[in-house]
Amino acid sequence: MFEGEQMNNKVTPIGWGKTILGIKDAWKSVMTIEHSPLRNLPPQLGLMVFLILSVMWSGIFAALINNPNIFGWAAGGHVLVICGIFITAIVHEQAEKAGNVPQNYNLRGRGGEHE
Repeated sequence: MFEGEQMNNKVTPIGWGKTILGIKDAWKSVMTIEHSPLRNLPPQLGLMVFLILSVMWSGIFAALINNPNIFGWAAGGHVLVICGIFITAIVHEQAEKAGNVPQNYNLRGRGGEHE
């Protein structure tokens, strides 16, 4: 090695190693929200995109197993789960924006019942 040069100890994968790392990066970009390009979408648009993708993948799954009857069950299950997740996320987001809620919110008067 020449004077003043530093040795590069980083290992660069080749062949199957490069392929496996590429698959790992693709998996991260699709399956984790931290790496997904969809993380910056507004919640309503994200819901629409995820619903379209879930119906698409349900159709692909039904075609792969050559059973069109399974499409309805798979798509319906995906729609229910995704809608539940997004409705919960939107409610939590709205609750954070609302700020402090008064502690005495039960509508009873100081004497006990409605006054």
